Amino acid sequence: MNHLLRNTILAATASLLGSQVHANTACDDSGPLTIISAVDDGLYEETHGPQNSIDGNLDPDSRWSNQGQGTPKALTLDLGAEQTLKSLAIAWYNGDSRKSQFEVETSADGETFQTVIAPRQSGGTTTELESYEIDPVRAQYLRILANGNEANDWNSIVEVEARGCGVAVEKPDQPVLTERQGPGLFGLDPEKTPGENFDLSGWYMTTPADDDGDGISDSVYENELAAGWTDPRYFYTDPATGGMVFRVTPAGAKTSANTSYTRSELRGMLRRGDYSIETRVEGGYPNKNNWVFSSAPLSAQAASGGVDGKLRATLSVNQVTRQGKAYQVGRVVIGQIHAKNDEPIRLYYRKLPQNKYGSLYFAHDPEVGKEAWVDVIGSRGDRIANPEDGIALDEIFTYEIEVKGKPEGDAIIPMLHLKIIRDDGSEVVAEPFDMRDSGFSVEDEFMFFKAGAYTGNNTSPAPETDFDRVIFYELDYSHDTPPAEGPALGNATEAAAPAQPVPATAGIVFDDSFADGSRDDGADAQDANWWTTSNSSSIEVTEGRLGLVSGGSGRGIRTTFAPQELAVGQTLKASFTFETPQTIGEDRGAAFRVGLFDTLGRAELDGDLSASSKSPNAAYDTLPGYLVAYDVNTASAANIEIRRHNDTALGRLLGGLDAWDRLGEGGESYNFAPSQSYTGTIAVTRLDEGVEITGALMQDGAVLSSFSQQDPDSTLETVGMLAFHVNSKTFGASKTPGEADNGLDFTRVTLEVLGD
Repeated sequence: MNHLLRNTILAATASLLGSQVHANTACDDSGPLTIISAVDDGLYEETHGPQNSIDGNLDPDSRWSNQGQGTPKALTLDLGAEQTLKSLAIAWYNGDSRKSQFEVETSADGETFQTVIAPRQSGGTTTELESYEIDPVRAQYLRILANGNEANDWNSIVEVEARGCGVAVEKPDQPVLTERQGPGLFGLDPEKTPGENFDLSGWYMTTPADDDGDGISDSVYENELAAGWTDPRYFYTDPATGGMVFRVTPAGAKTSANTSYTRSELRGMLRRGDYSIETRVEGGYPNKNNWVFSSAPLSAQAASGGVDGKLRATLSVNQVTRQGKAYQVGRVVIGQIHAKNDEPIRLYYRKLPQNKYGSLYFAHDPEVGKEAWVDVIGSRGDRIANPEDGIALDEIFTYEIEVKGKPEGDAIIPMLHLKIIRDDGSEVVAEPFDMRDSGFSVEDEFMFFKAGAYTGNNTSPAPETDFDRVIFYELDYSHDTPPAEGPALGNATEAAAPAQPVPATAGIVFDDSFADGSRDDGADAQDANWWTTSNSSSIEVTEGRLGLVSGGSGRGIRTTFAPQELAVGQTLKASFTFETPQTIGEDRGAAFRVGLFDTLGRAELDGDLSASSKSPNAAYDTLPGYLVAYDVNTASAANIEIRRHNDTALGRLLGGLDAWDRLGEGGESYNFAPSQSYTGTIAVTRLDEGVEITGALMQDGAVLSSFSQQDPDSTLETVGMLAFHVNSKTFGASKTPGEADNGLDFTRVTLEVLGD
């Protein structure tokens, strides 16, 4: 039974009686029992609603009519209290000229029903009330399951009367009305627009159209969409089912120059038509229009419109492309979680032309690391055999995409869940996908759902006739409520006690060769935690390699460690072995920078923190420290430069030299070659007065260049952070994680204390 209908019944009963009433089941009398409501699924014929069946009127025009279309229809009656039911009388529409099929069930609570009249036919000889005896049973609810008649599949009852004994129940003055649903599938109305059949106030729509001629695909925002906007080319109501149609052709306008494929697709908008809230904000931070993972910093959660989330859709894929390159044919994205730049999930349906059934699979495209593909039903291959358990075109199914945080010790692990519900009710549940290393649990990241038809084919030779078409019958999303308060964005810190300085002792502080393929401080006692300094795309990690992704962007990464309090004569030395990419820029002065800092106990530095010239981060200001800057293939002799951090509030750590005072430069000239391994060092030695800073560059054990500079005025005694930065167009041609030629790959970073 539909829970909404049951709640309507119970609400009517409660308002009438105040509390549940139980009858005396030992009663001997039998008389008419009050029926306080009659409800159905809302798909009744116009003007012939279920309330007509209990209005005491035997006029055939005052009847309940609901077409079964191969499925029994339920007319549910509420007696207002638990009574002893002994018989039921039904006046059938055209009952003197045809027989109707039906059965009757009863229930005490509206949840669990038992059959009291087995499937049978009406007499077919009268239009008056036809009585059916029932073994006395206690019940408050009756359900007549009508299953058509001899002539057609319509179910039509003029009047119902229940007889038995129990307590008196007053019939309400106004009948309980069942809201009429549309005549299409799932109660949808083929005569209505998508915005009338669905709640689209939380979505905006993008299509392949470029009607304004700006070279970018057109979009329609929430209020216009909810008011009834349609486009007969790409977005409209299916005239047969009432479903919401998404049609996308391989030809057409795209959302940006970086997009390869066209789409007819909805984008979730948590602002729900409040245009004072921006779609997204500068710097990639969350706002009230977007949501974040529960593993994100508290500052991001408080700034967002929701935490974690579930997208649920019921749909059918009606057509996919059949022509084009083999790896593109037949694939269409039907649901997504989209992040600032990448996608935690793209859910694909794919059917090859020679196959009867299609496959379902998803891609996980992280901010950090390589894209992963997961088969769910069938396979994503270009030449696979027909998947016997696959999904046919026009088959209706449901998907649920959900992100939930899983507690693990003191941490929250973001987990991606996917469930497919087939038309027979069977479920296919994908293995939960762990996203802890995907780079999404940071402050400058946000999420939004997408649903529709996003083609995966841009090579069809007949793009106007060879297209993708998807119909949605149900669509909804939900989120947890974000916390009311949190730290300000850009200065986020989870409440944590800062690490206290420890007297430095000779030996290894950490020695990370990234053997576990992770950027966190794992089971290996020699590991370190690695954080982003510029943005969430700065870092990628694979087994044996930590990547500083730069290419066309200036980006940085860093690690924090137990602050080392140096005694006079002690040295803190960081050694870092790295491999250069295929592409190396020319004439890039001071473009590769390495720094050692006192963290001043700032707990926020123990995590990812973004910073740029447009969005500086105050956590990086005024930290005592030094950098070694390496020239990269400059026109004049390349050398090593040493600088000291000053009090300028630049908020970019190693990203801008205006916050750094030059102390000196020198060393032997050198050049970086592509696809080579080098080792660099930065060392700080505490002197009786001040410190000495040394930078060096080596290859194959030979020193290429070395330079030292003393700073007698320095008060630096404690060091707790090591950072790297590469300027734009210095190392690599790509700035995208997971791609080749995208920056430096560190293979080992060691920090050690020298001297007693």
